[in-house]
Amino acid sequence: MLRRTFALALVTLASFSAIAASDISTILNRLAQGVVDDEIIAELKAKLQTDPKAPAWWAWLGYAHCLRQEWDEAKGAYQRAEDLGAKPSFSWFPPTLPVSWFANRGYLRQLAIGDVVVWQSPNVFCEPVPVADPKHGDKFSKVVFVYGSKAQADYASHFVQWLNQFGELPRHLSDVPSIFALALSLFSERFGMPVKFPVRAWLFAKGNGSAFSFAGHTLFYGSIPDDRWTWWLKVAHEAGHHAIPAFGEFDGLHEPYSGGFLGERLFALWLWDEGREVVNGDAEIERGLKNYLLGMVSAEIVKSQQWLLQAPKPEKPPMQVFLGLCLYLERLGGWDLLKEAMANAPKDTWDGFLAGFEITLSRRLSSGLTLRLRVPDANTPLSSFDISNLRDGLMSPSIQLAWWLPQGDFQCTVKVQGKGKLQVRWGDEQIAQWEVNASEPQTFSCTFDNQRAHWQRLRFWWLSGSGKILSVNFKGANDKPKSAQAKNERRG
Repeated sequence: MLRRTFALALVTLASFSAIAASDISTILNRLAQGVVDDEIIAELKAKLQTDPKAPAWWAWLGYAHCLRQEWDEAKGAYQRAEDLGAKPSFSWFPPTLPVSWFANRGYLRQLAIGDVVVWQSPNVFCEPVPVADPKHGDKFSKVVFVYGSKAQADYASHFVQWLNQFGELPRHLSDVPSIFALALSLFSERFGMPVKFPVRAWLFAKGNGSAFSFAGHTLFYGSIPDDRWTWWLKVAHEAGHHAIPAFGEFDGLHEPYSGGFLGERLFALWLWDEGREVVNGDAEIERGLKNYLLGMVSAEIVKSQQWLLQAPKPEKPPMQVFLGLCLYLERLGGWDLLKEAMANAPKDTWDGFLAGFEITLSRRLSSGLTLRLRVPDANTPLSSFDISNLRDGLMSPSIQLAWWLPQGDFQCTVKVQGKGKLQVRWGDEQIAQWEVNASEPQTFSCTFDNQRAHWQRLRFWWLSGSGKILSVNFKGANDKPKSAQAKNERRG
């Protein structure tokens, strides 16, 4: 009888333990899914009354309070967990955190471009259980969280959840989750394309190096190639699929639509412009970036100009010409000019893009459109091109650029610095010639009559001396020239 009573007692205790374990598992599952209520908070506090020196329960309590935006209570719980020796884990990275908390977190790496800032967590176990990818159902047991926010914001939230099948990320992938988050955020903001954050990336341990993106997810098959810069381009490419309008179809590259390829190229340019802290003297990344800007970006800008100046032109260009035109517009007029041309396109095709560009330019010419000559010109031999010009502008005795204007009368205003005789031509017509002689920038203007709407050569020639064209502004002229001869005027 005693033996039977003892056995029943063991069964009862085992049942209670199973129920308790089941309850805790349910609680952690709900927290991991972003669900919290008073009952869950009470259960965690009861667990801590039983075991007040368990750092994991303190961290989960902090997570629960974060879900309710009870920041003081959350901070106290996390501090208690830290005092008890807790290491970073899933429960330390809720969906939203105050930016001020990141300052003392040495395990969070910070990167920034423009006004976008991201912080990357260590690679931690998925809790309470591994998760399955939405396409194949494979299990993923580790995750890196990347938080993002605008500069000066008070709170940051998950931009990327980088799920993976690695114990630790390979060295060449260590900063790739942050780069993915930066690219997604920049493209979404600058093109006005809504992205539902967080985007989930799934990095498979094995595969041929391909990738596939669909709404809210990107799957990366394997960790090849073993090259950091190639991976930066790869994630920028996939971010482009999420957040850049995709024009097509085009021939010439392995995908017919342009969003991913344009993502690679724009991200490289913006790194060059604004990403000094991201590159931060990293020799491997600097070498890859410079080679890419010269061999890919600059080459496509030149190819696009040469194609546009053909007469007659084929109906549709290859992909590289479309990409070169997009990059050309972004360098001349900024990303907002490219965004506006895309937004005004009646359809996502080559003809639609040209129509959107012409609509945009015609509208802007009423108030004036300023261009900065941060491009290789139409005749540039790349062997002699200095990629610093992509950021600082051309410094050359002879510049020939492809440009388009509608039919009509225009004022051309040029800001220039240097000493010598500068001639300006629109196509074969000389529209201005100025004597430049000042160490400070000078502004010169002329008016001219554009006889028909088409792509034409805009030429700046230093007949003597030298200098730099700082900017060019085109504006619809109020007074029509009585002949094709330019009216010139000079302003100091």
